[in-house]
Amino acid sequence: MDLPVGDPGALLASAEERRRAVMADLGGRRATLPLRYWRQQAHFTAPAADADMARKALERGTAPMARLLDGHRITAADLADALGADVGIVADLLERPRQAPLVVLDGEDAQAPDPEAAETGLRNAVALLGEAAAQGEGVPPLRFFRPPGFEDSAGVGTLIALLRLLAERHPGRRLPLDGIVMPKIRHPEEVDLLEEVLRLAEADLGLPSPAIRLALLVESGWAVAQLPEIARRAASRLCALIYGPVDHAADVGLPAITSGHPVAELARATIVNVAGAVGVPAIDGMTLDYPVADPALDKAANRTRFLDRVALVHREAVRARALGMLGKWVGHPAQLFAVLVAFDEALAPDALAGAAATLEAYRSAIAVTGRGATIIEGAMADRATDRHSRVLLRQAVAMGRFDPARALELEVIAPGELAEARALQAAAR
Repeated sequence: MDLPVGDPGALLASAEERRRAVMADLGGRRATLPLRYWRQQAHFTAPAADADMARKALERGTAPMARLLDGHRITAADLADALGADVGIVADLLERPRQAPLVVLDGEDAQAPDPEAAETGLRNAVALLGEAAAQGEGVPPLRFFRPPGFEDSAGVGTLIALLRLLAERHPGRRLPLDGIVMPKIRHPEEVDLLEEVLRLAEADLGLPSPAIRLALLVESGWAVAQLPEIARRAASRLCALIYGPVDHAADVGLPAITSGHPVAELARATIVNVAGAVGVPAIDGMTLDYPVADPALDKAANRTRFLDRVALVHREAVRARALGMLGKWVGHPAQLFAVLVAFDEALAPDALAGAAATLEAYRSAIAVTGRGATIIEGAMADRATDRHSRVLLRQAVAMGRFDPARALELEVIAPGELAEARALQAAAR
């Protein structure tokens, strides 16, 4: 656009028109997530081909934890001590089991790589995704499916078959599927292909577009290197970026699968930065050391092994949280329990009250004194700290841990989100 010279009014009008056009175009680079998609503190993954395991992941959540502790003669205080966590949080979660915030029925790496297992997994996923989760307390989990990646010739077919079978089983209704976890994405062009496949499938099934949300697994050198462009192209559907440490370590040739390697830390930091830029949660990968018994060990040694491994996943979840990640993949009920404890600690009442006080003080500073910044207990509060507090409180609202009316008053949620926030709070009680 050529800007007029010599006419200040016309110059301003043209510049403003150009500004609006640029900002409208750039707006598509950021996702807009419904409130419930901020409930991703744990992604509980189970093989779709194993109907029993998949059903337990969907319905039982942390319920098996009490039995596991009893089997090892571990008390809530013992567990809290091993985790370095508040015993009240641990005891409350034991007394009131919760479903996983998000469950992934895995049709890729978690099941055998053969056509029979793939067919069984697809059939199980269609059946289980449509069933009501009736066990445990709290909000039903977000339900995701992981198909094979595009390098697998069955990837596109599995994805389309899943959507078609779900639509046939639930005609005229919203699909009982909250999203797809797409593995092995390496290049932006693959995102374009995925978008085209989903758009055509949605049109064929009479679904609004975009109806299918996407969580992308970042598990290769190319994916890390090109993540900003990958996320930009996926923004309209994107709901999470997930670190895949095993495939990433294999792809770039790391000597061991460990979160402490600088290359692994670079990948995590990149995911956090890009996820924040596009406006979705960053999710850490799974801890591979499962808290399961070793038949070669006696009861005392297995008790120690269980506590050590639950403490490990809790420690890694706390580390991920400190890095800026909002959730972690898990594959065992005890891992789920430990990760929920780690993220519950960040939503402690004192922390939420402090965040709300920060918003209130900043709003008062603007409305009463006309200042753009203020001091709260010796620390500066301004527009940037205001945004930081809102992120925490929005997560708390999604988890049913912060009063929706108060959140609306503080403009943490929009008026159109109030009904969903109240439903989330009621289900979490």
